[in-house]
Formats: sequence, structure tokens, C-alpha cells
Amino acid sequence: MLSRLGDLFASPGAVYALALPAILLAALFDYDAMDHNAGWTFVVYLWLTLAGFLVVSHERMQASIERLRWLSLPIGLVLVGSSIFLLTLEAGPAFGTWRYALGWGTRALGSWCCVLAFLGFGRKHLNFSTPFLAYANEAVLPFYILHQTVLLSVGFFVVQWAIPDLLKWLIIVPISFVIIMTLYEFLVRRFNVMRVLFGMKPLPQPAVTQTGTAVPVSDTSR
Repeated sequence: MLSRLGDLFASPGAVYALALPAILLAALFDYDAMDHNAGWTFVVYLWLTLAGFLVVSHERMQASIERLRWLSLPIGLVLVGSSIFLLTLEAGPAFGTWRYALGWGTRALGSWCCVLAFLGFGRKHLNFSTPFLAYANEAVLPFYILHQTVLLSVGFFVVQWAIPDLLKWLIIVPISFVIIMTLYEFLVRRFNVMRVLFGMKPLPQPAVTQTGTAVPVSDTSR
């Protein structure tokens, strides 16, 4: 099924059609009446997750996204800008109006085009690895899981200080970063139980030769 769908959406320009469910969900349902977080309802996030799974499972579709990157970028920027105008003018449109449907529809399509632009340019110019990138790539999910708790904990104390807000920010960010990376390096990264709990692959087990000597195995998780 994935192969057939991938072949279909790998056709020239067909990848933009993957935005259609998100457009309909955003335009035809009342945003304020549904559970939402960080700009989208959860049902739209579910569709974007499924669409992303389809994209990364099909090489020809990724190649098509790369070829269309210079088209996706201006379309995405124009549509997102238009949606901001439509949805914020005069305190925002009411659900059921043409401006509501058009605003959320252009927002959904524009957002998808921006995602395609990021993927296309990334595939073209960032298709390489270094030891730092391998380390950072593995740390992404644990960092994401830890960041809010650490930021709020540090910020709880710093925001009470009688200093300018900019200085508070300059203190909270580096201190939080150091704490997050310290927790990751010494509490998460080195222990298989913690790695699994934080969404990482277990460390590879060393291979044993016929003489019983353990031979290190390259870390394929990276």
C-alpha cells in the first residue's frame, strides 16, 4: 500500500495533494471547538504524522519534493502570509464564513508547502553527516523531552530576580542548555534502560570472537 501510494504522490506536483485532508479539516471544522495545541487541532497533527510517514518511506517522492523545492518555498510564504491577513483582520473571522474557510485552508496548504520546502532544501544541501551531527541527531528526542521541565525549573527562580527581562533570558537559556545536555550525557545516553525510555535505540552489544574476546561493534543506531 505504501509503495502504491508513494508512486501515486511521486508524480509531478502530486505531493501537494497530501495537504487536502489538512485543508478540509482546518476549513470545515470549528478550531475553537476542538482540542488544539501549538496552532493545530490534534486530528490535523495525526494526518501530518501519517503524511510524513508516507514521505520518508518512499525515495521517489522525496526526490520529487527536492525538485519542487524552489516552487514550494514561494508558494508557502505567500499562502502563509495571506492566511495571517485573513485570520487576524478585524479580530478574526467567525466559523462558517467564507473568510474563515479561506483563511484556514490557505494556512494548511501554505504550511504544507513550507514543510516541503524545508525537506527539499534539506535533502539537497544537508545530505551528509559528521560526528557532531550524528551525536546531535541522536540527542534530539531526549533534548525535546527534557527541555520544558528544565526551562520552567530554571525560569521559576530567575524570573523573580529584579533584573531586565532580556538579562533573564540570557541567563535562563544557557543555564538550561547546560543542564539539559548534562542530564542527557550522564543520565540518558549511557544507559540502555534510559535510552529506551527516551525513544533511543539501545547501545549495540559487542561481538564475541571464537577466543571469547569482545570486539566493539560500530554504533549503527547513529
